[in-house]
Amino acid sequence: MQERSKTPASKIEGTFEYDVLASNSIEFGKVEVELEEAYRAVFAESSWGEYLTMRAAEHGVLRKTATKARGVVTVTGSGRVLAGSIFQSETGARYQALKSTEVVKSAAVEVEALTAGSAGNVGKRAINKIPMSIPGISGVSNEEEVRGGYDEESDDELKMRYLLYVRTPSTSGNKHHYYNWAMSVPGVGACMVVPLWQGAGTVKVLILDAQRKTAPSELIEKVRTYIEDVRPIGATVTVTSPAPKTVRITGSIVGHCDAPRFIADLNDYLMKRELAIKSLSVAQVGDILMNQQGVADYEDLLLNGASKVLVSNDEILSIGEVTLHELPVSP
Repeated sequence: MQERSKTPASKIEGTFEYDVLASNSIEFGKVEVELEEAYRAVFAESSWGEYLTMRAAEHGVLRKTATKARGVVTVTGSGRVLAGSIFQSETGARYQALKSTEVVKSAAVEVEALTAGSAGNVGKRAINKIPMSIPGISGVSNEEEVRGGYDEESDDELKMRYLLYVRTPSTSGNKHHYYNWAMSVPGVGACMVVPLWQGAGTVKVLILDAQRKTAPSELIEKVRTYIEDVRPIGATVTVTSPAPKTVRITGSIVGHCDAPRFIADLNDYLMKRELAIKSLSVAQVGDILMNQQGVADYEDLLLNGASKVLVSNDEILSIGEVTLHELPVSP
């Protein structure tokens, strides 16, 4: 800026012209940085946050919002549980009663997490505290899992869904249309569409929840209801979720293996392949096993007593018991 100035006045530090140019150059530098950020924000591949949300929304791909977990607790005592009464889990997650219930010795009360997200999902008998006393009520417990809480769709998940939407045109109820319809429902983490599965006009939609596990019946019903509202006339649509197929792993290893780490890596391998995996072989498991720290070799590796486990469309693999006998490393 100083080189381009044509005024004969001095431009050394402390002069009027120096101060004017210096202050403006700082602002111009800020604008340049902001323009670079704006350039990144307008393209989906590099966008983020609210900018990505707005970019995807232009094509009708809306970011999935977080949902609240729901379930049923058994309340003991004699009294009245008012709607809004609070119960708490061991982890500190809080739930409110959805409607007032009279309790005589015990009663079932439907509850919903106060905070949306997966933190509200808890296992059996995890809700066991009453943080604010309820007259006549002495205890609470959930006999079944509390589920249905899903986190807000992440930038990576939204970006993948948006790019798939614009790159695979959905028209006239084709395969991509059913995929996009199912994936737009909050809580759905993966989907596979089977056209003509029982003849002309039939479509089967298989879904997994956001944790890539078998979807609960409530989520299946949400997807079914939504697709029924938007599908072409005459199509018969079946929405279901694959049932878990347990894989038991046995064998021997030379060296030492951190079993929890191995199981986590194996689950990660399966999760990345979601519904596309049709078999799991000893070679695949062995490759993951050989990448574990401390494992030098393996022997007699079997999956459910065989060298390979086949997976149908109606099944999803679940890692069960892992038994690996450790053999000493040869000197």
